[in-house]
Amino acid sequence: MSFEMVPYVEWDGVRSFPDSYIRTLFERMVVERKADTVLYDEQTHDPDKFVQLLKNSVSWLVVQDEIVVGLVWLNHHEGRFARMHWVVFEACPRRQVFEMGRFVNRNILNMKDKDGGYVYDMLLGFVPIRNGVAIKYVEKCGGKICGEIPYGAWIACRGRSEPVALICLTRELLNESLH
Repeated sequence: MSFEMVPYVEWDGVRSFPDSYIRTLFERMVVERKADTVLYDEQTHDPDKFVQLLKNSVSWLVVQDEIVVGLVWLNHHEGRFARMHWVVFEACPRRQVFEMGRFVNRNILNMKDKDGGYVYDMLLGFVPIRNGVAIKYVEKCGGKICGEIPYGAWIACRGRSEPVALICLTRELLNESLH
């Protein structure tokens, strides 16, 4: 029961998944009550805006046994790092949730460009402090809390800014967490 990362990309004008399929993933997030948590600072409160968000990001569907168990996207690219965003669907077996996270992190951080250089040296996450489950998840998947940013996230559903944990992930941190 291994995981696979399937890119959501456009090739010669055709997307790897139709917009209607990506909309169903948004609906899954809503049904599983993850949309407001994952998309806390986005103005992405409907399926079409979510599709556009993923089209403007580097994103992958995480698949296990032909079922999408997770979704990850990178945006706000600068140099060789980007902001990372996650959703883990209920279809992911609980006993494998950390294995999936480490698999995705390892794959992204070890991606190389056509010249053999790493594409990303660091992934960065902003996780609201109140979301302790997500913070622990990222730590168990190789991330490290590097600090706190007061008022670092606009929480749209609460109508206020809240502090976030600044979490970074590097190849070195990932390797340390596996040993």
